[in-house]
Amino acid sequence: MQKTLALLALTLWAVAALAQPPVAGTLTVAGKPIPLTQVYAWRTDGFFDKKKDDTVVLLADRPVAAADQRDPFALRRLAAEGKLCFVREIINADGQIVSFTIGHRAFRIPPSGGSTEHVFEGRHEGQTISGKVHTRGVQESFDDIKYEYVATFHATVQPKK
Repeated sequence: MQKTLALLALTLWAVAALAQPPVAGTLTVAGKPIPLTQVYAWRTDGFFDKKKDDTVVLLADRPVAAADQRDPFALRRLAAEGKLCFVREIINADGQIVSFTIGHRAFRIPPSGGSTEHVFEGRHEGQTISGKVHTRGVQESFDDIKYEYVATFHATVQPKK
C-alpha cells in the first residue's frame, strides 16, 4: 500500500511539473502588456570571456521559426513588421546579463546593449537554464517609449552551431 501511495505521489508530482509552462511572463511596451509564451535557449561563444560559453535566452510572444531564432537581424525585422515581440538576453557563466535586445513594433530603435537594469535570477544546471529575468522597474528607449518585462522560465539549452 505504501509503495502504491508513493508511486501515486510521484506520478502526481511529475504531472504537475510537466503542466508548468516553460515560460510565464509579460513584456510591457507603452503601457500595453504582451504575454511572453515561448522560450528558446542556446550556447554561444563568451561575449567577454572566449574561454567560457554564454547562454542566449529568447523569450517571445509566439513561436519563432528555427531559422530565425539565432538571427538577430531576422528577429528585429519580424518585430518591426509587427510579427513578433521578444526579449533576447545573453547571460554569462556567472549569471549576469551581458547583452539584451527588446523587440516590438513601437521601437524605431530597439533597446539593446548592456545594462545592470536587466537582471537574471536563476541558474544553469547541466543542459538547462531556469529562473527569472526582469528589468529593475520601467525603462525608457531612445525613442522615449517606456518598457519593462518580467518572466520566469525553464529551458533546455541547445548546443552552439
